[in-house]
Amino acid sequence: MNRAIIIHYGEIGLKKANVDYFLKKLRRHVKTKLEKAFSRTFDLKHTLGRFLIDLDDGFSLEDEEKAGNILGKIFGIKNYMFVFGGSLDIKELGEQIWSRLPNLNDVETFRVKCKRSQVLPYKSVDAERQVGAELLERGIDKKVKMKEPDLIVNIEFFNNFAWFTFKKHPGQAGLSANSGGKLVCMMSSGIDSPVAAYKMMKRGARVIFVNFHAYPITDKSEMDQCKNLVEVLSDYQFDTKLYQVPFGDFQLAIKGVKTIPDKIRTVLYRRMMLRVAEKISKKEEAKGVITGDNYGQVASQTAENMFVIHEASNIPLFQPLIAYDKEEIIEVAQRIGTFEISKLSCEDSCSVFMPKHPELKANVFDTIRFEEELDVEEWSEKLLKGAETIFF
Repeated sequence: MNRAIIIHYGEIGLKKANVDYFLKKLRRHVKTKLEKAFSRTFDLKHTLGRFLIDLDDGFSLEDEEKAGNILGKIFGIKNYMFVFGGSLDIKELGEQIWSRLPNLNDVETFRVKCKRSQVLPYKSVDAERQVGAELLERGIDKKVKMKEPDLIVNIEFFNNFAWFTFKKHPGQAGLSANSGGKLVCMMSSGIDSPVAAYKMMKRGARVIFVNFHAYPITDKSEMDQCKNLVEVLSDYQFDTKLYQVPFGDFQLAIKGVKTIPDKIRTVLYRRMMLRVAEKISKKEEAKGVITGDNYGQVASQTAENMFVIHEASNIPLFQPLIAYDKEEIIEVAQRIGTFEISKLSCEDSCSVFMPKHPELKANVFDTIRFEEELDVEEWSEKLLKGAETIFF
């Protein structure tokens, strides 16, 4: 019996004149990831709004799990199924499905769900009734339930086969990876920025990461934690790159200027980080900077402070988490595999010289005046020059 993978895409199909561009990106991503993992060639056939990948007889359940772990991290895929190729004859198809039924010990209800090609002589609802009747006649002995049954027999009629399966796997959806240009993400070891990067990846951005660390003032725990987070996120795109910028000397320089109030330090840190991220953006030909800012969550994220921090940037800033609840952010972090890393304790750069009472309502004119005590352009160049680049 023929076996295959069926891949459905969602939003990509709405792109009209540009759909071929996004499908080409999706095809390349699926093909590259699978071929790298299995060291063999996979042929993706596009037919009737879906991709079909034929599988050989030796494709095992372990291979299915392995392929599923890959497909489940590819943006643009709405859902995917590992299917059997059955007969277009309903009676024969009923027998084939019957012979492949999974263990039904925990199943009380079922339904048949069909999608058909327009060339077939019967309607989808008719095929569902007939296949369901065939299974009942063979003794499935389960109640039919149309909404939320325990088991769904999914069937798709096309390419001279009735492709059937008993499980449909959800995908990441969104737009094809690397289809929307480059963005630079200011990456910390915390929970928010990895989720912000993931959200923009889902919109097709290729994300380049930049982490600011205070080593050797601190230990390397933040650097290592950020590397681990970026490694997890690299599974969702191609050609991932991380800049690790030594930031401690700049923090010491601010601390050494007695006329700069302690409470404004964090705002000055963030402004300099934005300047360096902007320089990396220009170097990488990226179109903007991503931050994990969340409105009102911490002192640097009040409306006043964000206004002052953003004033230091001359390129677009993307803040996909700006109105999220913390619980919503944590839920995404757990789902994408970054939460367990982010929740580990480490010495991060922003807390090295954290004032007891940080500024909540910074003034942009005062802040610029404080920066006159520093050569911010020289510092931004120096910090960029000292950055280490890591590839994943």
